[in-house]
Amino acid sequence: MTIQHVPFGLRIEDHSFVDVCDVARGKKCDCICPSCHTPLIARQGEEKQWHFAHATRKVDKTDKECDFSFFVSVRMMARQVIETGIRIALPEYKCTVARQAKGTHFKEEFLVAKQTTIELKDVHKEAAFSNCVVDIVGKVQAFSFVIYFTHPNRPLPASLHVSDNQQSGVLEIKLDDTHHLFKENRAGTRQLDRLKLFLQNDLSSKSWVFHPRKASIQKAAYQRLNSTIASYQVNRHSTTSHSSHGSRVSYQHNDPWLAPRNKPTAPPSPFPKRTATFECIMCNCQWQASLPGQPTCPKCHNHLYASEVSSR
Repeated sequence: MTIQHVPFGLRIEDHSFVDVCDVARGKKCDCICPSCHTPLIARQGEEKQWHFAHATRKVDKTDKECDFSFFVSVRMMARQVIETGIRIALPEYKCTVARQAKGTHFKEEFLVAKQTTIELKDVHKEAAFSNCVVDIVGKVQAFSFVIYFTHPNRPLPASLHVSDNQQSGVLEIKLDDTHHLFKENRAGTRQLDRLKLFLQNDLSSKSWVFHPRKASIQKAAYQRLNSTIASYQVNRHSTTSHSSHGSRVSYQHNDPWLAPRNKPTAPPSPFPKRTATFECIMCNCQWQASLPGQPTCPKCHNHLYASEVSSR
């Protein structure tokens, strides 16, 4: 099936989306294109994959003007399938926080949600959510759950990344590669069944946009990250001090060939005093502190989240 073919038609009689296997052949299918509303014909041959096509004398022109009829058809049928009730596999949701400190890159991975399977209740199609219209809004226990289908002509709205409803999950399902579902040359096979299996089981097409637990888990990850950085800096300072002390001992007591002769060991240079601007990555407060010293956030009263912004 090419991307110009239409796998599902909109039946005029009841305004429902139907599989080409469930209608009469040819113009008797009584269906229209869900994208451009051109009448469709049901092509149900013996060899080629069954599909709908635009019923017009200028088929090539109509197909070119309606390149996204395929994706609109699949999206509308997907909404109808989910509305009737199916179990949907959700992917694992992992994230990473990172920070650069003293020339070293630190990162901390955290798990927001494990791979699981849900069944939506109280499903509504084409509902308003977070200042846009989404494909599906349903319920998973006490939480709202949103599904938004994307394809090459339908990107994800930016407003869904920051949900007004903090007790809701938002999932994107990409339809970009769904034409592969209908490429197999199996006359008479139901394309609806293939789409249903795709929606139920395919994980690669699904990605989390918003999860209600992410903010709290991310905050804990930042705390672990900053503890790691603080421990690293303490251990590094301790190792450096120990190394300097050890070099003096080896020069004084060990094999003289390990150090230059007649050259006394100079005491370590004191750290130069300077003033630097710091920012707390937890509360975004900025302040100035004198170094050497401990830059403590005036709001959080903690130095673990201080990140140097500039110095003079």
